[in-house]
Amino acid sequence: MQVLPIILREVEVTGIADITPNMRRLTVAGAQLEASEVDGVPRPAFRSEGFDDHVKLVIPPPDGSTLDIGEQGEFRFNWNREALALTRDYTVRSVDPETGSFSFDVVRHESGLASEWAFSVSIGDRLSFAGPKTCAGINSEVDFHLLIADETALPAVGRWLEEAPAGARAHIIVEVPTAEDIQDISTEADVEIDWLIRGTTPPGESTLMYDTVRNVSLPEGRTFAWCAGEALTIAPIRRYLRRDLGLPKEDVEVVGYWRKTPAESRPVADRSAVTDSTAADCSTIAEAVAPTSGESPTVDAAADDPAASASPESSLDVLEQVHEMTEILPPIITRAAVTFGINDLIAGGITAAEAIAAETGIDTDGVRVVLTAMCSLGLLEREGDDYRNTPTGAVLTSEGSADGLDLEDPALLDLFSIVDLIDVLRGGFAARTSRASATQALTWHDQRAADEKLDAAHRSRTLDHLQYVLDIILDLEPLATASSVALAGDAGAEVAAALTRKAPESGRTIHTPAAAALTGEQAWPRVEATLLLAGLTGRSRVEARGLLARVIENSGSLVIVEPFTDEAEADDHQAEELVSTFAATGHVSWTSDEVRDLLVELGVATVDVVDIGWGFGRFRRAVIADRR
Repeated sequence: MQVLPIILREVEVTGIADITPNMRRLTVAGAQLEASEVDGVPRPAFRSEGFDDHVKLVIPPPDGSTLDIGEQGEFRFNWNREALALTRDYTVRSVDPETGSFSFDVVRHESGLASEWAFSVSIGDRLSFAGPKTCAGINSEVDFHLLIADETALPAVGRWLEEAPAGARAHIIVEVPTAEDIQDISTEADVEIDWLIRGTTPPGESTLMYDTVRNVSLPEGRTFAWCAGEALTIAPIRRYLRRDLGLPKEDVEVVGYWRKTPAESRPVADRSAVTDSTAADCSTIAEAVAPTSGESPTVDAAADDPAASASPESSLDVLEQVHEMTEILPPIITRAAVTFGINDLIAGGITAAEAIAAETGIDTDGVRVVLTAMCSLGLLEREGDDYRNTPTGAVLTSEGSADGLDLEDPALLDLFSIVDLIDVLRGGFAARTSRASATQALTWHDQRAADEKLDAAHRSRTLDHLQYVLDIILDLEPLATASSVALAGDAGAEVAAALTRKAPESGRTIHTPAAAALTGEQAWPRVEATLLLAGLTGRSRVEARGLLARVIENSGSLVIVEPFTDEAEADDHQAEELVSTFAATGHVSWTSDEVRDLLVELGVATVDVVDIGWGFGRFRRAVIADRR
């Protein structure tokens, strides 16, 4: 996957074509697709090289009013919240370099901002969009491809078919409303396509894709599976691919393009993660309605109006806020539900407590306890003996939820030791045993060294978060030009491979010092630059000072990327990182200012702190030191 800067551009509609009764293709072009400079910042040319790439369209307001979309940054776009409510995500169906244009397909449905615009648009109308922010091409390292999609993901399947190389083998399953919606798409690949006609079954309620994929026989060799459609419909497919077929995580990608709400009867649009009648994807909704970090609407109102602080409504609001903050059930139950895949099972038609118990291997009484708690939290509803997902519970069927909440992952279980915070505060790390390991150890790093699965899980977690900023980090000046680089912390073979990929002919030497070099038992290699990725996490200040002193002595430059908690007082996610790191490792996490000050104390000539990436996530800043 390649990560790209998020650039806002304006284009003009140059082509309109109805591909099938329920699919319209729009083509757009314009000078802003070319490389240029905006406000002194270089703007790269529009790129889309992956079959699943998507752009975020800013649908013009229906009343024709002007819209302040936001402000362009160097690597990201700072959205105006009002504008975010008018954005929708769509797959880039094709790119034509000769005409400087690209196309996207829109599903016809009864109502919705994007659909109404697309089916009333005229040649020459203007449109703003941003993206793609990532590109992932067709996997050339596998032996077989399995693609599963409803009509909203058909544009991605169509692009895959047209761009797949000769000899690529695949089985493709596509669900469409009617036989007239079947498309004739040319391809050089060796493929078998199952077209499934949904008919009168409402979209988002069909089991055709799930039933069909369970009857597909995969050939020998490595299979990459890609599935996209309505979130609840594809949830059991993800479970089947991962748990029943045993496909590894890296060979399965399941994407919820849209989410059906109880009032809906048609799919909304190609890339919406929720309904087109609401507000784009879940992250968009959060950005659009959440107050600025640290703000409290209740407190602000009281500050402006002294009388408000004494009002019953204000007091009740504060009490309700405290009540929600002290609830212990939600984080436990949501993680238990994801770990056992309960929402996925229910989405797949396993809805009775006894059947769920049989699938999960849990005692029926225990399952009923969890199901009852899930109902109390609004994650499930019960009708007789059967349970069904609510819209809230449906969120837990997404791939991202499973990755972030599944406590079968030792790294997440280790971080969940936040529940042991009182013991840690009173007795220190040495007084306890991590829930992620049966090994009693003096330090967290000793524990990781003694537990291969725990160490691998933490490295994998770091890489999962780094994937969105790794290319940017490797393009930083000290690393991009260095002829010899040392990698330490959670960096390893994957980062070394990325360095080689970026400069295959450079003759660059890459070192991965052993653990003994981190502790000072072995010498640090002499290199032009060192990259330290999450290498300070879990180390005491004394240990870190010694490590940095040895690295600086032998490196011309040093780049440090940590899950810094600079804004922990205002950002609850960073506060969680701060507390969970302390609970799991016994040591406080770092701020970028603290690392910079330590490097200055060690005599480094130049130290800079730079923002990286889109401005969110665990890794958003890098500290760059140059001792020359």
